[in-house]
Amino acid sequence: MHQRQRQVLSGLHVEKLYNKHAPDILRYIHRYIFSNENADDVLVEVFLAAIESPNLLKLTMEEQFAWLQRVARNKIVDHQRRVTRYPEVTLDEMLDSPFDADLVTPEKEIVEREEVELLRSHLSVLPELQQQVLQLRFGEGLRTKEIASKLHKSDGAIRSLLLRSLNLLRDLYSTHDKERING
Repeated sequence: MHQRQRQVLSGLHVEKLYNKHAPDILRYIHRYIFSNENADDVLVEVFLAAIESPNLLKLTMEEQFAWLQRVARNKIVDHQRRVTRYPEVTLDEMLDSPFDADLVTPEKEIVEREEVELLRSHLSVLPELQQQVLQLRFGEGLRTKEIASKLHKSDGAIRSLLLRSLNLLRDLYSTHDKERING
């Protein structure tokens, strides 16, 4: 069979897969990505990967659906990493922001430095594992499942540890604010 014929057959097969599985894959994507436009973009990426896959035709229907879900999960992770590293800003937000608001004044710099020092101080009170989980989640943008895998713990344990860490930090900030007000 010629390459072009194989591509046509693959395209028809992917179209059938799309018609059958796109609603389920889109629901799965929407669990993690709330924007309709971004979810649709991820869905398109999943089925583009299906079109480009030379091995997809060799799989059973159940294996194909599992493959689509795995690709969707990977595309979601890629999307989340992009959003974390390069947050989206609407054009309206850009236009509403005067350029002089971005200027760093000595006062702003001092306040930012104080906030960073306060955060470091509060973080240093936490146990090392909690510090590590917070660093992986917020510093490196990893999801709880990725952190769990990296630290050889369950996802539930990491979620619980993350929640306890954030609550402890909130308490530390609250105590600090009360002390500052009272004293």
